[in-house]
This record gives sequence, structure tokens and C-alpha cells, in this order.
Amino acid sequence: MASTKPRLPLLVAVVSIISILLAVNAVLIYENSRSIARNQRLLENAEQAKINSLDVIRNIHLMDLALRGYALTGQEAQLAATDSALVNHPKIFDRLRKALAAQNFQKLDELDNLEDSVTAYFKLTVKMRHLVAANRNAEFLEILKRNEGFYAWQAYKNFSDRVTAFETQVVTEAEANIQRTLRNSYLLQFFIFLIAVPALGYLAFHTARTFRLSEELQYAQVEKNKILLEKNEELDRQVQEKTRDIRKQNEEIRAHNRQLLAQQEQIKLATETIEAQAFKIAIQNKQLAHEVERQTNDLRQTNNELMEQNSRLQQFTYIISHNLRAPLARLKGLANLLEYSETNTEKDNIYKLLIKSSRDIDDVITDLSTILNIQKQTMLLRSEILLSHVIHKVLSTLEVEIKEVQPTIKIQLNADTLFSVSPYVESIFYNLVANAIKYHNPQQPLEIIITSQEVGHYIQVVIEDNGLGFDLAKHRHNLFNLYKRFHTHVEGKGLGLYLAKTQMEALGGKIEVDSEENKGTRFILYFNVSV
Repeated sequence: MASTKPRLPLLVAVVSIISILLAVNAVLIYENSRSIARNQRLLENAEQAKINSLDVIRNIHLMDLALRGYALTGQEAQLAATDSALVNHPKIFDRLRKALAAQNFQKLDELDNLEDSVTAYFKLTVKMRHLVAANRNAEFLEILKRNEGFYAWQAYKNFSDRVTAFETQVVTEAEANIQRTLRNSYLLQFFIFLIAVPALGYLAFHTARTFRLSEELQYAQVEKNKILLEKNEELDRQVQEKTRDIRKQNEEIRAHNRQLLAQQEQIKLATETIEAQAFKIAIQNKQLAHEVERQTNDLRQTNNELMEQNSRLQQFTYIISHNLRAPLARLKGLANLLEYSETNTEKDNIYKLLIKSSRDIDDVITDLSTILNIQKQTMLLRSEILLSHVIHKVLSTLEVEIKEVQPTIKIQLNADTLFSVSPYVESIFYNLVANAIKYHNPQQPLEIIITSQEVGHYIQVVIEDNGLGFDLAKHRHNLFNLYKRFHTHVEGKGLGLYLAKTQMEALGGKIEVDSEENKGTRFILYFNVSV
């Protein structure tokens, strides 16, 4: 008995430590659950902010595409997308602002400015839509050229990238907090296990030793059987109570362990769900980025086509109003003069002038027919062409002019074979070589150099001369315009360069020029071999 009493405080201490650890474990499990829930809310807010940020960009593209589609087709159905964009626009910004404010985002004032900018652009698209409906196309095109939709998109795209970076950091921190919480929970359970097992072993050992001492006392002190029996019964009762307590504690520990296992399984499932959602969102972000880039390229191409078509319409308007009006006016005036002429000589002169004016009108109509035939042809018959044969044919056609001017012609063809439309190629070479001969410098012998080589997906042909040249800085903007001439001392109509450029574009190629006044001109042709 004397050896048992000193161990009672130790047993009480062990039981107290286990009880405290269980209480601490319950509190920490509750706090860990709250931490996980809080971090999951952060993840949801972060993903919602990313989606709302991309929705703004999508709305800008919807407005721009609908407006341009309406401008091109005139169909009201093209504007259906603008209604949803206008209605959802304030809601999206409000959701984005709330999500960012909940995460203590520092630049909400910049979001307000961007919302004002996007709203202003949406109002501008409504105005442009009314201009198209009213057939005020010139005002519409003037506003369209400012490309304010692109600038609004670009400004918001930069902000969206910063929001994405910020939300990515929030997601990373939240996931790290969840992992840290799980790790702490695992460590706590392991620590409790290390404490509880030795304590339970010690209690079991102490109980067995108590039974053994009880039996020894029973045999040693027969005379005190009654007293010992009562004490043994009391001791048995206490041992049973302690055993029940220990069993109860063991059941509680097992229940806690089962609860922890269930929580761990839930956390694992939540982690897998978050990872799957993150992967899905990453794929959606990539798809959205590709779609935004594709739509942006389509918009740019459509805008360029509209501007090119408008330029061509303006040139044809000029031809009809100027080049046809002047000969027709002369015909009308000559007809009036013919009516009042008295002598045959006057009438003969007037007849000659009438014939000349009629031929001028016929030349203009022939030029227009040539240009329209080039522009309306969609199917071009291509065949294998030898550039050396084309050059020989062109030089034969210009034989009279060559004999008159006596130029030196140098030809070096590193690439001779071309798959293209033979009449177009011959016309291009004819116009450029004819121009070189026509506008030669009379103060020096004319030299024409023709070279060719492969450059990437193109056959590059260079036609260079040392003729009169022209001021490229002054005339670059209208160099290839119809009926544009830079030298008037020789006869010409200003149609050759326009035809050359139009035919090169019809072949899928391009033409460039480099010229300096009184030093010469260099035309660079790029024939697309992949067409």
C-alpha cells in the first residue's frame, strides 16, 4: 500500500494530460475546419473574379462584332448580342468589384475608371449604330477609324491581367493554408497517439499490479479477511470505474479518430475538386484567350477590308465625276457649236474634236472595264510560267520603243519558274518596263536591271532603272492611285502602276517601290508561291 500511494498523483497527472490533449484536439479540429472553409471561400471568390474579368472582355468583343456585322450586312439580327452586353455590363462590374473588395484589392479606383471607359465606349457604339441606320456612313467610318474599341479592350486587358495575377496569388496562398492546416492536424493526432499509448500502458500495468497485491494481502492476512474483502470490493469497484472510464475514453478516442478520418477524406475530396476546377478553369482561360485573339484578328481584317473598299469606291467616284464629265461636257459644247457653225471648215474641225472627245470617253470606259474585270475575277487559271519567256515577250512587244531609246538591259534570274496567271504577269512586266523606257533621263543612257530570287514563300523580282525617278516622300500616299502621273512631258494616262498593283494583289502577292528624283526607280515584286 505504501508503494501505491506515491503513484496516484502520477496517474492523476497522466489522466489530466490526456483530457487536456483531447480538449485541445477538439478545439483545433474546429478551428482547422473554419480555416479550411474560409480558404475555400477565398478560392471561390478568386475564381469568380477571374470569370467576371473575362466577361468584361467578352462583352467588349460582342459589342464590336455586332456593330461591325450590322455595318456590313445592315441586318438588325446582328445587334442581338449588344442587348445582353448592355444589360449584363453593370452587373458584371458590380460582382467583380464586390469580389475584389472582399479580397482587399488595392486598386478599386482603377476599376471604376475602366468601367467609365467601357461604358463610354458602349454609348459610342449605340451612336455608331444609329449612324449606320441613318446611312451616315462617312461619319460612321470616321469614328470607326479611331479604333476606340481596341483601346478600351487594351486598357481593360492590362487590368484583367493584373487581376488574374492577384487572384492566382490568392489561390496559391489559400491552397498553402489548407495544406498547412492538414499538416498541423496530422501532427496533433500523432502527438496525442504518442502520449496516449504509454499512458494507457502504464494504467494497465498499474491495474495488474494492484490485483496482484490484493491477492498477496488476502493470503498473508487471513485474520483480516472480512476487512480485506470489503476493501477489495471497494478497490474492485474503483478499478471497474476506472476501467469503464478508460474504456469510455478509448471509445471517445476511437470516435475522434473515425471523425478525423472522415474529415481527412472530405478534405482530400475537396482538394481533388479544387484541383479539377482549377484545371478546368485553366483550360477555359486558354480557350478564351485563343478566341479573343481570333476575334481581334477577324475584326482587324474586316476593318482593313472596309477601308480598302471605301478607298476604291472613292477612286471610282472620282473617275465618273471627273474623267467622264469633262469629255461629255466637251461633246455637249461642240454639239452646240456645230448647231451654229456656218462653214464646212468649221464643221470639219468640230467633227474632228467630237471624234477625239468620243475616243477619250471610250478610253476611260475601256480602262474601267479592265479594272472591273480584274477585281471581279475570283477564279484565276494558273499555270507554270518561265520568267525568261515573259521578259522576252515583253521586250519583243516594246521593240519599237527600245530601238528608239537604246537602253542597256541586264537580266539575272536566279528563280525562273513561277506558278501563276500568265496574262497578269505579262501585263505587270509590260507596264513597269514600259514606264522605265517612257520616263528615262535624256541626259544619260538608260539602264534597266531585272533580277529574281526566292525569298521565303515568295519569288522576288526587282525591276530597276536609272531614269527620272520621283519624290517618294511626296507621292507615296497616292503612288498607285488611278490616273496618277508624276511627269507630264510625255504622253500617258497614269493607269500602269494602278493595274500592276491591282493584278499583284489579285495574284496574292504585293509590290513595293523605292525611288529618288533624277536617280531612278526600283520596283520590287513578291509573287506568292504558296497560293
